[in-house]
Amino acid sequence: MLIGVVLLVAGMALVLWGAERFTDGALRTAARFSLSTFYVGAVVSGFEPENLVTGAAAAVDGLHQVALGTVIGSAVFMLTGGLGLTLLIVPMEVRIPREGALAMVVSLALFAGALWNGTVSRTEGAVLALAAIGLMVWLYRRSPVFQRTADEEDDEADAGRGSRVKAVSLLVAGVAVMLLGAELMVHGVRALLSAVRLSETFLGMAVVGMGESLEETARMVAPARRGHPELAWGNVVGTVVILLTLNLGLVAMIRPLTADPLVLRLHVPYLAGCILVVALALVWAQRLGRPMGALLLALYAFYLVLNVSHMWR
Repeated sequence: MLIGVVLLVAGMALVLWGAERFTDGALRTAARFSLSTFYVGAVVSGFEPENLVTGAAAAVDGLHQVALGTVIGSAVFMLTGGLGLTLLIVPMEVRIPREGALAMVVSLALFAGALWNGTVSRTEGAVLALAAIGLMVWLYRRSPVFQRTADEEDDEADAGRGSRVKAVSLLVAGVAVMLLGAELMVHGVRALLSAVRLSETFLGMAVVGMGESLEETARMVAPARRGHPELAWGNVVGTVVILLTLNLGLVAMIRPLTADPLVLRLHVPYLAGCILVVALALVWAQRLGRPMGALLLALYAFYLVLNVSHMWR
């Protein structure tokens, strides 16, 4: 059991560290092509490469509920635990066009449509991946907050003078470390499953899902405290869209997924409810603060209570 815990924690640490190196490399590479720092940051933050590589590794090893946990569990934690804690620390104005909330709802509909019969095939995965690209292009064209400012262009010009080789090296190193971390996490999950007979669904949805999205809170708090809440909201919208469409689609293309009946009865409806609550808040509210944060944290606490009742095999 101890070995399983050590492998799981070490894997999470490596995946998160690798994700940061990947993000740095992506931003530096984008600067070389004069792309908007804000838009690239939103896309990279939403991309969640750590969730993708962990989900892919779990799917290949036959741990379908863990793979689904990197999508469902991670999204639930980000929308409730991560966003709730952020709003308790830093209340935020809602500086995001309504297209952002609509994109969240559309991605939820695509996700539910793919998973309605309990399986996600390679064909459905390809449709989800293409839909993700379409949604992100649509958001870029429709959302004024995604446009580059003159100050950003000056900053990017300075950053663009850096070495292209160094930027690409960061990308490669980040991916390599994430792959290693994902493998360690899968081995850790297997060890825990055999040692304490924890439910694979519980580990995937509650443990791995939360571990893969812990950095989301920092990604939201930091820009909010600096007076840029639109970056935090961009992280929320981008993460939901990418997790439910691109990440799930790519994982299913690698290996088709089959959901446990409990996932369909509990976790998918709960995720849908969380997305709708946050999307409606983004549409109607001009500012979200501590009351909303407390509500979201309460929703996450209730989610954990529901999971605990199903934690044993």
